[in-house]
Amino acid sequence: MTARRRLALVLAVTAAVRLAPILLADRMVADVLRYHRVAVHVLDVSWNPYEAPRLYPYPPVWVWVEAGSEWLARHTGWSFAVLVKLPILVADLAIVALLAAGGTKTGRGLVPAWLYALHPVSVLVDAFHGQFDAAALFFLLLAVFAFEAGRRDASALALAAAIALKSFPVLLLPVFLLTPGGLGGPQGPPSSMSERGLTPRERKMTVRARMRFAALAVMPVVLLLVPYALADPGALRRELFGYGGIADLGWIGFWRGLRLLHTGVLTRSEAPYWSGLVTASKALTLLAEAALLAAMASRRVRWPLAQACLAALLAFLVFYGSLSAQYLLWVVPFGVWLPDRFAAVHGIVSTMALVGLYSFLAPAILYPGPSAMLARPQAAALWVVGTGAVLLASAAWLGDVMARGRALAKAEA
Repeated sequence: MTARRRLALVLAVTAAVRLAPILLADRMVADVLRYHRVAVHVLDVSWNPYEAPRLYPYPPVWVWVEAGSEWLARHTGWSFAVLVKLPILVADLAIVALLAAGGTKTGRGLVPAWLYALHPVSVLVDAFHGQFDAAALFFLLLAVFAFEAGRRDASALALAAAIALKSFPVLLLPVFLLTPGGLGGPQGPPSSMSERGLTPRERKMTVRARMRFAALAVMPVVLLLVPYALADPGALRRELFGYGGIADLGWIGFWRGLRLLHTGVLTRSEAPYWSGLVTASKALTLLAEAALLAAMASRRVRWPLAQACLAALLAFLVFYGSLSAQYLLWVVPFGVWLPDRFAAVHGIVSTMALVGLYSFLAPAILYPGPSAMLARPQAAALWVVGTGAVLLASAAWLGDVMARGRALAKAEA
């Protein structure tokens, strides 16, 4: 079989395993229902999605996919739930194609592409749930690959596109800036040299290159936000910058689930109901990410950029307590690019947690009728056990990545 046919096969399988649930799970539920409410608001009430309370906590790009899907649904009679998920399918296909291209260049072959194509977390989050993190992850991967190829401006713009779709890639901007090799000296392939050998003049060039990279990554998003900030700064601050997450997963979600199993009472998941713990969670996460960045800056750990991004995302999963289902997808592209036993275990327990979460809290995401494959007590137990297992697996995986970073730093010292 030729290389082109092998790529066509993996893309066809990617499309098939996602298109089936997209067509079968075409129900207005959970986030798809919120997408529809935002679309109706934008088409019928106001162009500003942030004026609709508690519906749109994202940067202002995805809203036009929502509005466009509703416009098409009104004019064609097609299902909104299907239309709004099709761009997510395209994003998954783009990720598979990118992993295939990168695997061909690095000797990994199509293994990363196949692992992502068949990954149950991707299928559950993208095709069943309908969350669109895959679109941001495609541009994030594109930024990583472009950076490692020495195309810094292209990398920064790809990172800007990722941030414009979802806020979480902004966490990785300092990681890009602190990764040795890509940002010092003239435009070209990254060097493995550290900055310790640079002259003061070269260090200034490195600082200037970092400032350029940061500006290219951030300014497009800032410009996108300007109209909304001028129209209603309070709404923008409340809906986008004030969003604290949903305590379905993470350590707060685990505590919420344990309380359910102990008392039989399910507390609401929104951040205001866990304000004290969410504040502590934010502080813990900032400290953890700062410690990781300090270790990178002091050269106590050394990673290739993809592994550095994985470490930062894993730290977020471990220390931030109020996580939604789609957050578990963030590490999947990096896990399949750098596959090991930790990535495999994380994928298994994440699937457990997601199936339990959906079956217990939003069964219509997975099942067409009122009856689910799991009874509510069993679904609740699977959700809680899976959430705890994800925490342990994330922490163990982070520990392994940190150990590898330390070992590489010692080897290059």
